[in-house]
Amino acid sequence: MVVVSSNFVAPVEGVLFEAPSTKLLVNDQELGTGTMYITENNVLWGGGVTAAGTPTSTISLLYPTISMHAIQREPAAALFMLLNYELRIPELAQQAGAGDAGEDDDDDDEFDPENQPLSQLRFIPQNESDLQAMYSAMSQGQALHPDPADEVDDDPYMDGEEFDDGEDEFEDAEEINLAGEDASSRLRQLRLDNNAANGTQDYEDSEDISED
Repeated sequence: MVVVSSNFVAPVEGVLFEAPSTKLLVNDQELGTGTMYITENNVLWGGGVTAAGTPTSTISLLYPTISMHAIQREPAAALFMLLNYELRIPELAQQAGAGDAGEDDDDDDEFDPENQPLSQLRFIPQNESDLQAMYSAMSQGQALHPDPADEVDDDPYMDGEEFDDGEDEFEDAEEINLAGEDASSRLRQLRLDNNAANGTQDYEDSEDISED
């Protein structure tokens, strides 16, 4: 989930890292400079001003929304994030609207199910030396919220491939034990055990075994 609001309240609990005077770019558009908080539950940015001097929006990102994070060196040292979400900011929408007024919208009716909405964020700290600490805090926060799709089921019976491998291994071992002359001996012994259980005896087989 991504929440964009006009209200900013600094978190007081679970803060892993705080980076004041952090510039934020959304899809290469500069939103402004504010304070970035990396917490155990989310990533929060806000409490700052835009380039025009107006208050910035507050952005709250939950970890499942963040597909990737990395340290980016070019074109500027920043903490890069890729969101599986189309982030719409009122201030940026006005800027984009002014530049897109004359563009053709013929492709709006085309639907591509593989074209998922994405957003690129770049957090540029005031001090480049803070990047590694920001990255480590992000990794720590995401580790607290693992993706359910990455969890592996430990039950081998739920995995057909693992079950088949075990069955093949058992069959191979059985075939090795019955190879050559041992096969006939095993069969005679099985007949003797079966007859004994039924209260009968196979004297011919008994003589064969005793003669051996």
